[in-house]
Amino acid sequence: MKIQQKIVVIPLMVMLLVSTFTIITIERYLQSHLIDLNKKELYLLATASLESVKTLESLEAESEMHSDTRVTEHEGSHVSGHTEEHIILAFQRLAENFAHAGDFRVTYIDANGKVLGDSDITYDQLSYVENHADRPEIKTALQDGKGISGRYSRTLDTNMLYVAVRSNEAHYTDKNSHLAHPIISRVARSQESVEDALHELRETLVFTGGVSLIAVLILGVLAARVMNKAVQAEHHLLEKRVDDRTAEIKMLQTLGGLLNACTTLEEAGEVMTSVIPRLLPEFRGSISIIKSSRNRLDRITEWGGEWPGAERFAPGECWALRKGHQHFSVEHGIETYCRHWVDTPEEQQSLCVPLLAQGETIGILHFVMSLDTDTEHYQGMWSAISEQIGLTLANIQLRDSLREQAIRDPLTGLFNRRYMLEALDQAHSRAERTGSEIAVMMIDLDHFKLFNDNFGHDAGDHVLKAVSQALKDSLRQEDIACRYGGEEFCIVCPSTGAQQAEQIAARICKAVRQLELSINQLSLGTVTTSVGIAVYPQHAASMDDAIRLADEALYMAKQNGRDRAEVAVLSGTECREKLTEPVESV
Repeated sequence: MKIQQKIVVIPLMVMLLVSTFTIITIERYLQSHLIDLNKKELYLLATASLESVKTLESLEAESEMHSDTRVTEHEGSHVSGHTEEHIILAFQRLAENFAHAGDFRVTYIDANGKVLGDSDITYDQLSYVENHADRPEIKTALQDGKGISGRYSRTLDTNMLYVAVRSNEAHYTDKNSHLAHPIISRVARSQESVEDALHELRETLVFTGGVSLIAVLILGVLAARVMNKAVQAEHHLLEKRVDDRTAEIKMLQTLGGLLNACTTLEEAGEVMTSVIPRLLPEFRGSISIIKSSRNRLDRITEWGGEWPGAERFAPGECWALRKGHQHFSVEHGIETYCRHWVDTPEEQQSLCVPLLAQGETIGILHFVMSLDTDTEHYQGMWSAISEQIGLTLANIQLRDSLREQAIRDPLTGLFNRRYMLEALDQAHSRAERTGSEIAVMMIDLDHFKLFNDNFGHDAGDHVLKAVSQALKDSLRQEDIACRYGGEEFCIVCPSTGAQQAEQIAARICKAVRQLELSINQLSLGTVTTSVGIAVYPQHAASMDDAIRLADEALYMAKQNGRDRAEVAVLSGTECREKLTEPVESV
């Protein structure tokens, strides 16, 4: 059964049960109450009718006067009979007059059970009425002063309720009365009046119940329709919410998938700028990450228009970083804006959410929205976004750190030999596609062993760091500097010929020669370098041959006096002949 049908049927069933129970209860109660009232009323009428019995003394006196007259006329015979006849006639009239005021029957009965008067029969019929001494109400009245019974009356052909009350001395005081004392007044009423009243009440209650059921039915149908419309509206609303929620979840999954596929912060920033405005359309935002030095945050991306915050700021300028959790600029009527806002947003509020990963804060997610924005509605969304962004940025930073450790020399900060080989392969493929040249330079520090022997290994490390920085400063942006091993370096210069490579090498030799080296206020003197140059494909057919020829050219530079650069010969034969000569120790 549908809910709309239940709304109609259940109230009707309840109403029907309640109405039936109410009708039965009220009917029984009123029946008992009406019967009690009827008994009380009949008892009062019977008691009142006994008060009228006092008038019978005057009736007897009158009857005696009539009897004297009759004695004169009829010679005094049958005096007592006439007197009794007149008394019975007086009771009959009294009963008729008393009963004339209502719908009840009045009967006077003497102590022997003889009926003296009855309002529902004629005087002539009294002599045919049977003795009432055996009536239960008469017996009880003679014994207790009051008797009540109900039974079917053959005379009146109906169910009657009888109430009999016995007289006392106050009702009849003539000691010379011809009546058998005490006198009993019995008042009876048909039970049909009570049944008629109950029948009318039953009809009224049934009619009222029927009207109520119809009203409930109509109201139930109307309520079912209203409920049906409300349920449909709520159903459509829930469907829309589910669809919106499903779309948000899918978009969050898309954001997570894209962010997990990002390898750089720039790529992650582009993804976030594209996706987050769809998830939080009422928000402008930006993301700042903490530098490895932990003393500065740099903004990496923004969306939703021109950002009013600073591009760089210190961690202490943000309340969210101070508190360790999100911070609203306007909360409970209190305005506390962070100091990294260049222009304080007017008619708006800001939100800063720390980006956490593995218990460490790696950045801040900033939002700006209007003051009437329902922030509770979006709280779950920005929390999920901040968690996803925090994990993604931490993974990117971790990958960058591991990658840097894998491809860079920890002492000099230059690329290591492994990275150099990968860079050579990429440069070789590019050169084959474009038909360009690649210059390879092998660099070695002259007499580097003397620095370690004379000043210690710390001084040697200091020299290597200084020379590495000089190499970085002397090279172009596309050139790749690697530490090949020990004090030997390798430079890969894409799209570079021999002449241009010689210029770069000369610049390197000059920069190293001009270094002023000292450690612990102790001068280390000067350091020079020897450079060997080979160009692909001018000197070698492969990159391995280019490295080998550049290394041979390096030894030629050392033999020719050091602090200079030598270019490999075209054939390579002359270079091998010179290598057979004795070489000074480096």
